[in-house]
Amino acid sequence: MTDPFASPPLQGWPATWGERRPRRNTGMLWLGVVLFAAAAAMIGFSGGAAGPLWSGAFVALFGVTALAVAARTPFAEGRARLVDAATLTRGRISTPDARMHFVPERRPGVLTLTLCVVWALVLIAAAIVAVGIGLTGRPEAFLGVAVLAATAALFVYTAVRAAITQYRSDSFGRRPMGLGIGHDGVILIRATETLYLPWTSIRGVEPDLTEPRRGMVELPVIRLRVDPSRVTASHGMRVAATVTVAPAMLKTHPQVVWSALREFHDSPAARATLGTSTGQRLLDEWCASAPAD
Repeated sequence: MTDPFASPPLQGWPATWGERRPRRNTGMLWLGVVLFAAAAAMIGFSGGAAGPLWSGAFVALFGVTALAVAARTPFAEGRARLVDAATLTRGRISTPDARMHFVPERRPGVLTLTLCVVWALVLIAAAIVAVGIGLTGRPEAFLGVAVLAATAALFVYTAVRAAITQYRSDSFGRRPMGLGIGHDGVILIRATETLYLPWTSIRGVEPDLTEPRRGMVELPVIRLRVDPSRVTASHGMRVAATVTVAPAMLKTHPQVVWSALREFHDSPAARATLGTSTGQRLLDEWCASAPAD
């Protein structure tokens, strides 16, 4: 028996988004290069003194961080996952979808997590050294202890949070954030709010770009024109007539997110495949066919 559902192709790259492959963050790349050069100069002319050596090490770590940001892929390849709707929704937000295709928020990569751990260890060591220096009769060293300790605590918190969210994405761990697409509607889960948009509330799906900012590349976004009276929001929040979906925060190529929202909005018959193996296969095919960076 043949599958009656004809898989629609990946929708074309919207002309509004302009260049298909945006440039990487060249500013951070050059900053990393400059920081490495400065660190090398400081270490080279230190003459073995502890102060310049420590300073050079710190500058080099900042350079590694800048290069890690510059190396980040503008468009994630990723894939859509099938997630239970109960995992995604709060008590006040109920949806009729039993299962949903879920596009999760981008989690910190292994490199980012490693850098957080390294920074935390280095700053903790620096704080301990500063305390030791202060106890040897140089009380001015205590001035830096508070800053070092606070910064170390921040990196420890970031590293622990990143490690937890990297591996826990179900109801046992932290509730995931991102975009869920079901046969009855769309759920958008953000850090501060959750929006449930029935397909009947969505008036249009339009491509757009982020607001131009100095030193930042414009990224693709998707604007959902909605009827606010039909949208359910957590905490009774007021819903605007336009809801923005930012593919850059999702672990899927923006062309896949665009195709899913546009296809299932325009074709009610295709929504029946969501939550089935056929729908999962369709999203997998789209993810595989999306152009790589």
